[in-house]
Amino acid sequence: MHQLTEKDFPGLDLGDIRRNNRFVSIINRLNEQPGSSIPKFNEGWYDTKATYNLFKSKAVNLSAIQQAICGYGSKQVEGLNKILIAHDISNISYNDLDAEGLGYLDNAKGQGILCYSSIAISTDGIPMSILYQNTWVRPEEDLGKSYKRKTRQFEEKESYEWYRGITEVNQLLGKDIEKIHICDRGADIYELFFSAFEKNTDLLIRSKHNRKLGDGSHLWDTVSQLPSAGTASLSIPDKTGKKREDIAFEVRYLNVEILRPLANKSKYESIDLTAIEIKQIDQLKDWQQESIHWQLLTTISINTVIEALQCVHWYCLRWLIERFHYVLKSGTKIEELQLKQAESLQKAVHTYSIVAMRIMQMVYLSRVSPKINCELVLTKEQWMTLYMIIHKTKEIPQQQPELGIVVKWIGKLGGHLGRKQDGEPGLKTVWRGYRKLCDATLLYSIMVT
Repeated sequence: MHQLTEKDFPGLDLGDIRRNNRFVSIINRLNEQPGSSIPKFNEGWYDTKATYNLFKSKAVNLSAIQQAICGYGSKQVEGLNKILIAHDISNISYNDLDAEGLGYLDNAKGQGILCYSSIAISTDGIPMSILYQNTWVRPEEDLGKSYKRKTRQFEEKESYEWYRGITEVNQLLGKDIEKIHICDRGADIYELFFSAFEKNTDLLIRSKHNRKLGDGSHLWDTVSQLPSAGTASLSIPDKTGKKREDIAFEVRYLNVEILRPLANKSKYESIDLTAIEIKQIDQLKDWQQESIHWQLLTTISINTVIEALQCVHWYCLRWLIERFHYVLKSGTKIEELQLKQAESLQKAVHTYSIVAMRIMQMVYLSRVSPKINCELVLTKEQWMTLYMIIHKTKEIPQQQPELGIVVKWIGKLGGHLGRKQDGEPGLKTVWRGYRKLCDATLLYSIMVT
């Protein structure tokens, strides 16, 4: 991939130009060696020490790195008129690490950091960038005190992070670009529904509450009793993530008035949303543990089945943020770092996230636009080296290969067999292959200079 420069990070300010340079250098080195330890992806002790120092330095503010990530992310979506933004929270686990300041995760036995990410996705399904990211730790003294959550103000709750993430993205992108925020069931929060009342802003959230409606009935009891508005199918990956099968479902939708929950202190008594339900009508596949039954809420006005199915399609793209967290953890191996301070680990999470996103973008861009010139993503030296390895020849074609073909070659380096039943190379084989390609390109560069 092409090297990043400071110009790719508008507003980058870590307090010193040398720190700015180091930050960008770390990302570039990581990008060439995803999954490597800090000593391994650096060229020597000086660079290794400088990397450790940047992460642990009190002079490097965590919020400054977060702002750099946002600046880079907003630049990647310039010129787009509409984007989808997928939001999610993930646990970054450090159970076996003796690091100061870590908090509990799902229980007292797990320790680590929580990471909220908002990623931009094009409407044709290409992950574009990270638009917002925040990390935090849960104080040990809060463990076991969930019963007090109902007495806290919304702004004091952890669930407020969903509201903050959406509003921060809205502010970052402005009102001219159309934004559709997509969240899972963790975001089915009454107060959150009111974060969309800005120009060109909508929500698409998977529901988990059977909320009370204005006519006294309950949301999903009412929707499920409607006659089917139509049928369609989804192409769903099996548990391996490779083989995809079409699964038929019925769709229902209804404009509803949702009442404020009794215990809720919001000033708004109700809100009008559209409810969408899809329910599988095919028999369970061998690999399915349960049938598809999605219940979605959206601020988007829906008048036809086609419009409802468009929302279902957009919700399917939320899966990309799950893949992002997968690459961050398994690809860059962020959970294997041995830094000794929670804040140092937080800085590393944000830095490594840029690398995870760039790997994802290359893979999905090759699937959506396989015929584009590979030099839009790879350097000339990289694709030439790759061509020689795959074809076992010194003869280089005059025409640059297409990106879809090149990513398949990279997958082959990573162990993808390329048989018909194997499908496209996955994220794991691509990041393994790309790591080998970077090593080979370095050797090629030395030999020709």
